[in-house]
Amino acid sequence: GASCLGKVNDWFARIEMQLRGSPHSHMPVWVEDAPKYNGPQTDEKTRLAIVTFCDKYITTRFPSLEEVAELHNIIKEVQTHSRNHSKSCLKYHKTMCRFGFPRPVARRTFICEPIKADSDAQKEHCKTIKKVLTEMNATMNVLEKEKMLLWSDFDNLLIKYNWT
Repeated sequence: GASCLGKVNDWFARIEMQLRGSPHSHMPVWVEDAPKYNGPQTDEKTRLAIVTFCDKYITTRFPSLEEVAELHNIIKEVQTHSRNHSKSCLKYHKTMCRFGFPRPVARRTFICEPIKADSDAQKEHCKTIKKVLTEMNATMNVLEKEKMLLWSDFDNLLIKYNWT
């Protein structure tokens, strides 16, 4: 049948219910002619095709109240982790959500792979990355208390830490 993704060759779905009873689906979909990721050896042209494909169908865009009030309110109500954070969120840390919220919102898809830390230099590099990510997350937590996070907030953090 017709599909917004193209011809779907196969799929599998698992429906889960959250505590409040709202069903959601985990569903891999095999789309004909979709670019394929082959691990770290994937060439740059294919990586770009994957990012382009993902960005065509997936977004983290959050419309402003002025743009589309109804959609803004629905997303804020049912698709946003509470800015107040529950007792469970703060179970291990008093100020940081154990689920990693707020998560950075990026304008485009990134393909991230684990960094191998075989040498001392690589291990030191990993420590630096973890430190920067912790600082970025702390900054996002502070911003989140003030307002709904936007793409520009994450863009500014990328520039601040020279991660562009």
